[in-house]
Amino acid sequence: MTTQTKPEEHELDELERRQRAELPSPTRLRRRETSRVRIPEEGALPRSQELLGRIYADQFLAAEKKPMVVDTRRCWGPYMVSIDPQPLVVLDACSQIATLSHGFAHPDILRELHSGRFGQCLWSNPDTAVEVVSEVQAFADAVRIIAPQELTHVSLACAGGAEANEKALRIARLHAPAGSGRTRVLAFRGGFHGRTFAALMATWNPKKRAAFELPGYESVFCETDLEVVASTLKQHHQELYAVIIEPMMGEGGDIHLAGEFFRGLVKLTREYKLPLIVDEVQTGFGTGGTPLWWQRLGLTDDPEATPDLMTIAKKAALGVVLSRWPDPEQAYNQVNVASVIRGHIQLSTCEEMADLELPLAEELTALAKRFPELLSNPRVAGCTFAFEVPSPEHQQAFIGQRLQRGFMTYGAGTRTIRFRLNAQYSRKHISRLFVRIAATLERLDAEDACTWRTEGSRKRKIDRGVSIREVRPDDWPKIMKIEDATYEPERCDSEAYLRRCEQGGVGLVAIDTTEATSEEGPIIGFCVGAPVERFEDVGGPDRDPRLHRGDTFYSADVTVARGHRGRGVGRMLKLAQIEWAKLHGFKYVAGRNRVGMTTGMMRLNQSLGAYEVEHLLKQYGGKGAAIYYHIPLGAPPDPPAVSDALTCLASGIQRPFGPRPAFMATREWEGPLANKLNLSNYATLDTVHYVELLRKLAPRGTRHAYFTSSRDELIDKSLRCLKLSRPNGRIAIGFEGGYVGHITAAARSLSDPAGFGPNLALFEWPRIPHPQEGSARTLAALETIVAREGADAILAVVVEVVGERSGHVLAGEQAAAFHDACKEHDIPLVFVETASGGYRCGPGPWACNNLPPTVVPDMVLWYPGGQLGNIFVNDRYWVGKPLTLISTWDGDEVSIIRTHEHLRAAHKLGPGPLVTAGDALGRLLHDIAAEAEGVRVGGMGLYRTLSFPSAEMADRFYAQALSKQVRFGRGLPNVLIAAPSLDTEVDTLTAMHDPLIQAIAAAK
Repeated sequence: MTTQTKPEEHELDELERRQRAELPSPTRLRRRETSRVRIPEEGALPRSQELLGRIYADQFLAAEKKPMVVDTRRCWGPYMVSIDPQPLVVLDACSQIATLSHGFAHPDILRELHSGRFGQCLWSNPDTAVEVVSEVQAFADAVRIIAPQELTHVSLACAGGAEANEKALRIARLHAPAGSGRTRVLAFRGGFHGRTFAALMATWNPKKRAAFELPGYESVFCETDLEVVASTLKQHHQELYAVIIEPMMGEGGDIHLAGEFFRGLVKLTREYKLPLIVDEVQTGFGTGGTPLWWQRLGLTDDPEATPDLMTIAKKAALGVVLSRWPDPEQAYNQVNVASVIRGHIQLSTCEEMADLELPLAEELTALAKRFPELLSNPRVAGCTFAFEVPSPEHQQAFIGQRLQRGFMTYGAGTRTIRFRLNAQYSRKHISRLFVRIAATLERLDAEDACTWRTEGSRKRKIDRGVSIREVRPDDWPKIMKIEDATYEPERCDSEAYLRRCEQGGVGLVAIDTTEATSEEGPIIGFCVGAPVERFEDVGGPDRDPRLHRGDTFYSADVTVARGHRGRGVGRMLKLAQIEWAKLHGFKYVAGRNRVGMTTGMMRLNQSLGAYEVEHLLKQYGGKGAAIYYHIPLGAPPDPPAVSDALTCLASGIQRPFGPRPAFMATREWEGPLANKLNLSNYATLDTVHYVELLRKLAPRGTRHAYFTSSRDELIDKSLRCLKLSRPNGRIAIGFEGGYVGHITAAARSLSDPAGFGPNLALFEWPRIPHPQEGSARTLAALETIVAREGADAILAVVVEVVGERSGHVLAGEQAAAFHDACKEHDIPLVFVETASGGYRCGPGPWACNNLPPTVVPDMVLWYPGGQLGNIFVNDRYWVGKPLTLISTWDGDEVSIIRTHEHLRAAHKLGPGPLVTAGDALGRLLHDIAAEAEGVRVGGMGLYRTLSFPSAEMADRFYAQALSKQVRFGRGLPNVLIAAPSLDTEVDTLTAMHDPLIQAIAAAK
């Protein structure tokens, strides 16, 4: 076995030191961009360029990111902000490919983060296949409310739209008419359904689809015309198991289909008893102004027009399937719970996007009249609008200058420009966006169209002629003069009230030093505030959720004299007030902004991190409304302490350091959590740091990486990568007892179906005996497949180093012999390290590094939990062409942060404690196995299994162990899993010994 050397340890420690010095502190005040587009001189983004150079170094990642590295702490609403000292700030006019209902820094997500709603799932992810998570059930119930009445079942998938469609296709196939030849779906020209194999083969665009099609599973495509559909179904219905369609074809060019077409389509599919899937991945959760586009079409309450399944993703933050039928694998589905909560919040507020439709229609109509020769077929629905330009060349010319004009959007189809706004776009933002669109159209054919035009790029100047000090008794007449001159009577505060506001808190005044001579200059502004408990008679503070906790400061008044506005005096006063509050131990600053009359102050507060706590009505004498806000001065609350006496051996992959690892407390969570970025397009500082660590930890033989958003997507993306080098490949080989996922068709077709629902596989891919059961059988089975299919027909052999559901171990001479056989036939060898990677099984981060030195895989796949997957690949099969292997998210930044910190913590533990704990776990399980005939121990390190003679005995032992406060995980029907946290103490394992011996005795 290999071990880490001292220089490598020092290198990782130095990397961590450097990276932590770059990270923002959770206690640092937020500084968001809430007011304007900024374009630096010549578009220079030096910090972004330097960070992108770090992730592209040595071609570790494909160079496919947009040029701006995004600073999620500074983004707000429609504004996307780069990390540079003079940042590029643009209007995100696609809301991250329709994934953000309220743009950046969704106020409700921020409020719930600071209220503690994410506490159980921020520092680590609960395993939803092991424990009941109330937030998941609450989300499913909320989605069921918006669904057509007949779609009573809700199923969740980890990654997003592609997996939602794959899950829907899986359920649909179970309810299709009988027939062994039903391996195809009917899809439509212009449709797009995702980039996993089954979803991609139902996607129309040949440039995206053709290279990855598998013979015998290609979709049948037809036009969105009922007569053509009827003819196609008549000809092909015996080959089909489902029909899939989008109500608005986004990738195809924002094609809006009519309700009457769908009524006819439902009728036709029912005639042939073919399940119909409506793909609302992009349109669900309010894109069209209603929770579902189906409601926009007026079809939700019509049973005769109800499809059999619907899919939603994007704004849902994961994949959602609504179905007439239950999901047979529902109990096994694992999701990122933080994304579930994000999706639930976006669902509950999604109808606010409907307010954008009228102003968008007005602006688009005016734009079309202004550019009749360049703009055709304008259409608006909810927060989305689109138009056509004359040619593909015009489309590229438009897209090519979007950043230079200060906005981000995308093309679709061959001539469409599409937009996806969000509920934090005001009318002013919309007008500003259309000015920029017009400027782009005006310069469409200009030679200098892509020239950067500097705009608002200079930093805000500090007015050195203003100073701040605390209020003195003789200041009050001057303060009241400003107050009386500023506000109308119902908003004007009395001197007694302002003095009361200062008591127990602080009053500050701004002095104009430019007018000072021998005496102090005039007072030009003031602010007062005190603990929120002093204002229980005021609307907002009276219901503040943090009332009586003693940690919230209420900013009662910030006022600047009229003649001195625009100098930044209000900002200086607010910052001084915040600093005073921080110095005196407050965690939040609260306040009120009158709606419609304090827009500037509201934007100021939002720029400092304010989020809405409550919208107050009938304020100011019943004549106005107010926004009651909080500005956080530190990190969200720590997760609650875990009081459960249960010892969990089931959740080690999702929670490698348990539910509440203390080392997570130092991380900044607001930006990554509230802004779910499309990581296939953009990098952040946290993703750069994670990539730098992975580059140093990459398994031997691999020098490049891809990311995915789930376990299953690891299989699809790796096989897609290999197919580009092996165009004749049509099958992959799995192993008996193996498990690589159960959502996508590719993962299902490689996994052992034992314990899952019927007809798990879609593709007829072979599984062979595991080498642990005898390498001769394995090699003979491989030779048989090669002789029958030909080696070039095999995309890969996919094998777990430690079987997640079986406990089978690939080791020693058997591994070497199998590796050599694959190389003899030039078949790619893919190792899966989900159960063994991340320092879980032996010294070092990867178990494959401890195999004989001659064993070098072509790829290594690792799912560390949450919404993230990692693919490591060698030089031979690396595909570096940008955008070839992307997916919408390519991971989730919250999951990346967690995994990065978990890897750091595991490295710091060192091989000694990990090996010692692994040996102790092995001894414990061997003692249990010795008490019952036929029980065997599998796995290695801190991932072990108990295999029982029958599933019934496994169930009995599981129940008995649970009664002793020990929870095992479940693998194959007769297998239980022991995967404790990596920092498990030997004493903890020792304490389980006698109770578990009693449990096995009772289970015999």
